[in-house]
Amino acid sequence: MKYGSIHEGNPATNTNDECKLLSAIYTDLYIVKGGTGGVCNEHEVRQAETASRRLEEEEIPVKISDIFKNGPDQQNHIKKVLTLGIAGVGKTVSVQKFILDWAEGGNNQDIDFIFPIPFRSLNLMTKRDCSLMELLHRCFPDTACMKSLPLEKRRIMFIFDGLDESRLPLKFSENEIVSDIIEETSVDLLITNLIKGEMLSSALIWITSRPAAADQIPREYIHQVTEVRGFTDLQKEEYFRKRISDQDQAESIISHIKKSRSLHILCHIPVFCWISATVLKKMLGEYDNGDIPKTLTEMYIRFLLFQSKMMEKKYKEAELGILKLAELAFHQLEKGNLLFYEEDLSECGIDVRQASVYSGFCTQIFKEEEEVFSFVHLSVQECLAAVHVFLLFLESKSNPLLHSSAEKLQWLLRHNMCDLHKTAVKRTLQSKTGHLDLFLRFLLGLSLESNQRNLKKLLPHVKIRPESVKETVEYIKRKLNEDISSERSINLLYCLSELKDDSLLSEIQKLLSSGNLLLKKLSSAQWSALVFVLLMSEETQENFEFKKYRGSDEELKKLLPVVKNTRRALLAGCKLTEQSCSSVASVLQSVNCPLRELDLSKNDLQDSGVKLLCVGLKNPHCKLEILKLALCNLTEQSCEAVASVLQSVNCPLRELDLSNNDLQDSGVKLLCVGLKNTHCKLEILRLSGCLVTEEGCSSLASALSLNPSHLRELDLSYNHPGDSGVKLLSERKKDPHCGLDRLK
Repeated sequence: MKYGSIHEGNPATNTNDECKLLSAIYTDLYIVKGGTGGVCNEHEVRQAETASRRLEEEEIPVKISDIFKNGPDQQNHIKKVLTLGIAGVGKTVSVQKFILDWAEGGNNQDIDFIFPIPFRSLNLMTKRDCSLMELLHRCFPDTACMKSLPLEKRRIMFIFDGLDESRLPLKFSENEIVSDIIEETSVDLLITNLIKGEMLSSALIWITSRPAAADQIPREYIHQVTEVRGFTDLQKEEYFRKRISDQDQAESIISHIKKSRSLHILCHIPVFCWISATVLKKMLGEYDNGDIPKTLTEMYIRFLLFQSKMMEKKYKEAELGILKLAELAFHQLEKGNLLFYEEDLSECGIDVRQASVYSGFCTQIFKEEEEVFSFVHLSVQECLAAVHVFLLFLESKSNPLLHSSAEKLQWLLRHNMCDLHKTAVKRTLQSKTGHLDLFLRFLLGLSLESNQRNLKKLLPHVKIRPESVKETVEYIKRKLNEDISSERSINLLYCLSELKDDSLLSEIQKLLSSGNLLLKKLSSAQWSALVFVLLMSEETQENFEFKKYRGSDEELKKLLPVVKNTRRALLAGCKLTEQSCSSVASVLQSVNCPLRELDLSKNDLQDSGVKLLCVGLKNPHCKLEILKLALCNLTEQSCEAVASVLQSVNCPLRELDLSNNDLQDSGVKLLCVGLKNTHCKLEILRLSGCLVTEEGCSSLASALSLNPSHLRELDLSYNHPGDSGVKLLSERKKDPHCGLDRLK
């Protein structure tokens, strides 16, 4: 069966080592409901590194077989699903598993026909108009006898895999309506009308895409968004145990991966697990006793070396072939291309007729006299691109990263390895999308003598020219002291790891372990290193206690990436003002933020600060459940702002502490506007020491009568409710319809 086997890395590779039964090797992926589908201006590997720190229990997982099934809170039938995921995370394999389970009589037997048509294939069918039936006949020759689709009481599914590879215009707002499945029109019109529901309105539509391309489909046509996150830690281990038959060897590989934090994080991406398994399986075997890779560059150079040995069996001039691929990789990376065509290969002297010899590096698809190519993964392209730039410098002292005439002239006057590195760092920092982040890691890693020795095994003509990387290390540290984003600074710290310089991180770790961090004034570079260390800490993923590290608005701003990646942000008593409220509000509005508890008590936030904070609390991305604002110099104005949050649809707040603020009865009355709203799901409310009297108690009793089911605990200690106020609330507590069980 077509979908019964899997070729890891490249479908064109037919070695016994790579082709396996899908059922034997398939490892469940971590897939969640939700996702914005908006463009993320961050390198996909950086996205994976960030996603690996998220708390799984805070998301809604879904099995691949259930993505079209309604959840308990969904009323309408799900007919159109968009599944997002970075390159190599397992979207296409998930599609394959869905189809295999269905074909073997397993899940989703209510579906009668499944038509998987990748966008790559659609790209090759745009030369002439056709009807939907003709399109199906061309993609599935066995359907040639079908003149139409049996629509009555039959469920049909279309799977369009790889939206990010689409070359179709997909102009949803401009395209005319076509509903007849035998009417000839453009492929673009067929696809847009299927997705819009104008054609075959009852059909199920499944689209997969990398996040950056997802906005090509207007969200109004999508019923559910899911995201493939890759492997959890347990799933990684399961993959290696399935992938490697020798279980002792599998355990050794798992142990090695765990020792390298950066490799362990990247193994959330299944294709990186495949690369790691390919390399480590051979290196832990009897044929190679070299140093086991600990960095990204070491792992990938070894991978390229093993693939080139396979290539040599088919192609005598393997070295020349790799050089041509490296040139292709760089030029296409510069253009931002992941797919390339015959003319692109020809420009680099690659003969398309010999394309199969590159099977360890590239994938290919042949349809209708046109061929489309890509590397097995973007990271392989980035590594080869770095090899190309590095070799050009070694052999001719040229620098292809220079664009302006002034830069090229300056290069002629003075150039060494560090100058090449400086150019690459500048180009990477200038990138708005971070598309050169991984390329930079590889380029810097190649400057180490150990990696050059392995590169020479791959390309024997290379002359090893070890140079000190000290100047490069110092340059990167100077860059870290400049005003750059946290994303860019974290990548530069990864670059230092590739250069095997951990001096900055060691310095911070020593300050943390000695308890002297609070006594030392940190440079920008040290702040970046502190963020990096805290992000890697499992402790801060659960609790981030800001007071341990610093206490001011400016210092909190520097540690915002940590706040953004923790479950509980404990910021009480840290001399914060309204400025920090604006900073924290930006965190609350970020996509997939795991923050569930925020304690800002004992800070001089004032009403102006709470108003800024409420902008973040109202955002649909905000999932905060516990908010503590005790002793923050607040008045009734803050109550009005918080009440507006409680009235917002899907407000996640379950616990609110406003104790020891001068709210008075007028503030409680405003707060009760939110409490009585049916959207409010608040369970615990603390108003201790807020100058509340009988009047305030009356407002609370009224709110409880209108929205009685959620509030379980109410703290009014150290107030002046009087006997009548206590009586009003006690009566509400006795009401069987009222959920209040603790009144203090």
